[in-house]
Amino acid sequence: MVAVTKNGSKADIGGVVDTINKRVSGEFYIFVSLRRNHSMVSAGKNWKVQKTATGRNQQPKQLRKSWDQRSKERARNNATKTIERQLKADKQAAKDAKRAVSLERKKLREEQERMQALAAKMSAKRLERLKKREMRKKARV
Repeated sequence: MVAVTKNGSKADIGGVVDTINKRVSGEFYIFVSLRRNHSMVSAGKNWKVQKTATGRNQQPKQLRKSWDQRSKERARNNATKTIERQLKADKQAAKDAKRAVSLERKKLREEQERMQALAAKMSAKRLERLKKREMRKKARV
């Protein structure tokens, strides 16, 4: 804080200050804050400057882009990103479909091998009855 005397000169506050009557050693003082506005740093740090966006301000004027240019660029980037995401999703879907087909083939192959092993063990009539029973089980499920 800076104190202003009756004649208008600024003076540092020294000694004991009577905060109620604003007096220092018999003279009247008016207290003036050096802070310019409320947006500056609080707690009396009036030597600190209000911060601004430095990224664009440090570039030369030729390289600075207006808001419209930046928004167009941002929209273009978003569009390309959505297309990339769509392509990745399509690629993944094709991969999953291929995997599902191969799993289905593998299950059919295993089922055929199992049935061949059973056919080697049992007679033809018994195998036929077993197939009918399995068909009934599948129909229930």
